[in-house]
Amino acid sequence: MYRLHGQDAAWLYRETLTTPMHTLKIFLVRLGEDAVLDFDSVHASIPRLLHEVPMLRQRPVFVPFGLHHPVMIEDPEFDLDYHLNRAALPAPGGQAELEDVIAHIASHPLDQTRPLWQFWVIEGLQDGRIALVQKIHHTLADGMASVNFIMRVWQSGYHQPDSVAPAWQPEAIPSKGRLFWDAVYDHIKYDIGNLPSFFRALYRGSLAIKKVADPATSPTLMSINGDLPQAPWNRALSSRRSFAMAQFDLDRLKTLKSQLQGTLNDVVLGMVAGSLRAYLQQHDQPFNEALLATIPVSREPGASDRESGNSTAVTTTLLHIQIDDPVTRYEAIRATSEIGKAELEVVGRDTFGLMAHYVPPLIQQATAHRAYTHQDADKPGYRPPANLSVSNVPGPRTQFEALGNVVEDLYSAGPLVEGIGLNITLWSYAGHVNFTMVGCMKLLPDVQLIADGLEQALLELEAATKAAG
Repeated sequence: MYRLHGQDAAWLYRETLTTPMHTLKIFLVRLGEDAVLDFDSVHASIPRLLHEVPMLRQRPVFVPFGLHHPVMIEDPEFDLDYHLNRAALPAPGGQAELEDVIAHIASHPLDQTRPLWQFWVIEGLQDGRIALVQKIHHTLADGMASVNFIMRVWQSGYHQPDSVAPAWQPEAIPSKGRLFWDAVYDHIKYDIGNLPSFFRALYRGSLAIKKVADPATSPTLMSINGDLPQAPWNRALSSRRSFAMAQFDLDRLKTLKSQLQGTLNDVVLGMVAGSLRAYLQQHDQPFNEALLATIPVSREPGASDRESGNSTAVTTTLLHIQIDDPVTRYEAIRATSEIGKAELEVVGRDTFGLMAHYVPPLIQQATAHRAYTHQDADKPGYRPPANLSVSNVPGPRTQFEALGNVVEDLYSAGPLVEGIGLNITLWSYAGHVNFTMVGCMKLLPDVQLIADGLEQALLELEAATKAAG
């Protein structure tokens, strides 16, 4: 039994029936000539992997009165059949049918009384491939941890038939009394002594951001003050999700990055802004104000071998969709991104993670529900804290195998929060940049248009860059 860090537990506090907080990892696997990969082979292989990844058999237990963050225990009622599922695509089994099935999987929250993951085997793809969808709660792993977790699990060799898992010992669900007194003990031993330094860091960060931030250009202050336009997807969410995918050659984006003398993420944001501008034009929606995007970034310097938990901070930038020229728009986005990064360093990358740990769970839940309430998001004049989220994670550089079969493509998809009905996540994988768009079905039933618009936005940026020399 161990206690969740507050940053991990915060994803549990945010979750509602309309805002499930899981992520998806989608493997598109090319079947080998002699290898077999189907639901039965996965069902037979997963038990031999469970001891390698302890969190797959651990479930959260909440502390009475929200006195402390939940603990994780070895689930005494662990049922593998709940976690493994299968589906078959309807004809013709193309990308559209696959996206519909993934949207369905994304729409349903995980059961918080069980280990926080499911695995889906999707058959019937028209190109002879098979899709594996890993559905895992954000509490268990962020993007960087997921990369390490995926690479080791599938390449560890523990899926071999001759491997034998060691004996596993479940735990009894702790009593309310034990949960209460353990919470008191942990506060006294680990937390109280660190509170003064935490409050000093929070105070210094608050003062520093007020000194350096310009209200006219600061994306951080715009987010805090709610000084943002309302996009069509910035309303109360339904429980249903829409889903779309898009893929680009990594070298193509790197070439453009070098020509524009920016970063790969700058190019991605320029593409997203161009696509959203076109989408709003198609729907006769106003696009005369910049949209604010939140961008998760790692709190850890350099590479990390962490396979679980969350260690992320969030920076912000403005997507200047109101600017017509693609290169000028790109430069404006790049400049605002630099401001957002500088403001994050002023506040401190660890600040919000520490806040999530030291602020009591009851206050976090009340604050989260007040900031992202279902009712408020549908009121006239609602101003969201952000318009969308864009997450960029460097994935494996080379293709790897899953149970002896080549994983040709790997996609990742993130969650939505109330009032922010669009999440764009991209992973680089084996020479490609793979995008996913998750939308609220009520607000963005045609999220595929945004995915399709990325190619046109990239063409426009490439043409404008060439014309500008």
